[in-house]
Amino acid sequence: GVVEGFEDLTGAVESDRTLISRKAYRLRGVVTVRNNATLSVEPGTFILGQPGSQPPSVLVVSRSGKINAYGTRSRPVIMTSSQPFGERQRGDWGGLIMLGRAPVNVASGAGGQQNQSGEFFIEGLPASEDTVYGGSDPNHNCGTLRYVRVEYAGSIFAPNNEANSFTWGGCGKATVAEYLQAIYGLDDSFEWFGGTMDAKYLVGGLGADDYLDFQLGYTGRVQFGVF
Repeated sequence: GVVEGFEDLTGAVESDRTLISRKAYRLRGVVTVRNNATLSVEPGTFILGQPGSQPPSVLVVSRSGKINAYGTRSRPVIMTSSQPFGERQRGDWGGLIMLGRAPVNVASGAGGQQNQSGEFFIEGLPASEDTVYGGSDPNHNCGTLRYVRVEYAGSIFAPNNEANSFTWGGCGKATVAEYLQAIYGLDDSFEWFGGTMDAKYLVGGLGADDYLDFQLGYTGRVQFGVF
């Protein structure tokens, strides 16, 4: 890809915003889409995770936000490390997390958390309204991902508390996840925490943990995968 310049993404996206392919976007820490905002991403756009930040850079779509990343076969949306070619490593950044309001099989107070029954807080990030997922809407829409590649993600925040390349928590049937690739991840390539969404045409390669991982009552369908 060819870009005209770089732009930092920090804090919260609280109104509709479009990331354009003429720029590359650098994630600074935890960037959260919330407040009923939709983050749209053009085909061929680069989103760059920054190694070394505390907490690691990660893109979180909260229950009150949505992402629509429409890549194409020839111009996928690429989320990768900001390091130069040849210096990128697994776990350089956190990855993509999408949270929704579909059912999750978890009791209140699970693991000592202050969660309500049917809701939980996503792994790797502090418990807050931005990191809670689950609910009673099996058709909730977390957004659309088509032709998206996530590379060198999967930061470990603490032992057994990691982010994955693609993480879905409580995402519902209206969520679209098609033609996705996870490569060089430090943790799982694709992980679901509850929810009812479907996914198809998934490719996982050169990962350091599971390619597919499901827990907390995921009831969706995954079709066509190469791992």
